[in-house]
Amino acid sequence: MKDFMAHSLEEKIRKRLSLLPEFVADYIYRLENIKEVQTLFEYTKDLQLFLEFLHQHDRFPSSSPGSITLEQLGLVTERDVLDFLQYLKSYEKTYLSTKGKLLTKKYRNNDSGRSRKLATLHRFFSDLERRKMIQLDPSKHLDIKVNKKAKIKNRLSSEQIERFFSVINEDINTITSMEKAFHEKVKYRDSIIVLVLAFTGIRISECVQLDIQDVHLGKDMNYLIVVRKGGDEEVIPLPDHVAIELEKYIEFRKGLMALPDKRHQDALFLSLQKKRIHDKTVRQLLDKYQQRSGIDIKITPHVFRRTFGTNHYNQFQDMYLTAQVLGHSSAETTRKFYADPDSERVARSMREFKYGGTN
Repeated sequence: MKDFMAHSLEEKIRKRLSLLPEFVADYIYRLENIKEVQTLFEYTKDLQLFLEFLHQHDRFPSSSPGSITLEQLGLVTERDVLDFLQYLKSYEKTYLSTKGKLLTKKYRNNDSGRSRKLATLHRFFSDLERRKMIQLDPSKHLDIKVNKKAKIKNRLSSEQIERFFSVINEDINTITSMEKAFHEKVKYRDSIIVLVLAFTGIRISECVQLDIQDVHLGKDMNYLIVVRKGGDEEVIPLPDHVAIELEKYIEFRKGLMALPDKRHQDALFLSLQKKRIHDKTVRQLLDKYQQRSGIDIKITPHVFRRTFGTNHYNQFQDMYLTAQVLGHSSAETTRKFYADPDSERVARSMREFKYGGTN
């Protein structure tokens, strides 16, 4: 992760920890040298949610989640944790928007999401028990059964990808004059974002981190330099047509007026507020174009990564090559989630199947 994004996450962690008890902050800071900052941020969110649950459901006489004491935490039972896991299936949170409005948002967690949050509690309580700060880990004997069999999830057909690009580039299904005016401002940027996601298979976190200087266009090879999940930089060669479009876009991007916040000066993709685009904004724009295109599956950034990975494997039939392009540390990950032969390959294998030399 690039320094400026790491600093931003660190600031978010500090703000959340300021609302939580000292023993939570101590736990998170103990992990600083062994966990990625993104992981620490997720741990902090999970623990804040758990303490808010204890406070809101009157488990202890506390004025706020931050006032829960270590002695009170030591009274948490297995039943409390089970109630929390049930709560995670569907719950609401009320918060103030940046414009000062009181908003309520509903959240849901499937078995996988609840299992991940339970894993956070396992680590947290286990650490406190090992340090003799509490007597027993109330989550020790709990588990959530998650179907381990990998399912090949939604991917886009070539026709759907073509339709998706048409909706963006040809202003399809923009109805009101306000929608048309807004679309005119963002459609070029949105089109290039989708182009990069669809033809490189990079993650959304890698896409929004891209700087202008990370795009290298030359005679010998065109490529991106992306920062992978573990923090390593990697070269991603570009298809020729993507390089051509990126070159045009960069000229457009450089032509924009100087940004008010210099920290975003080099960002390849900007929001309308002239700041580095946020992954949430990308998800929202994909939702919008999915609805306008009439495609009946939810389109997320990872759907493009999954579509790219499966098609790359089917085209070149080399699992290790696809794993390298996707930045997987193990080809087993690629095999489980992307190595899904297309229908034509399956049909051809059956047409041509035989035993030895027999027909």
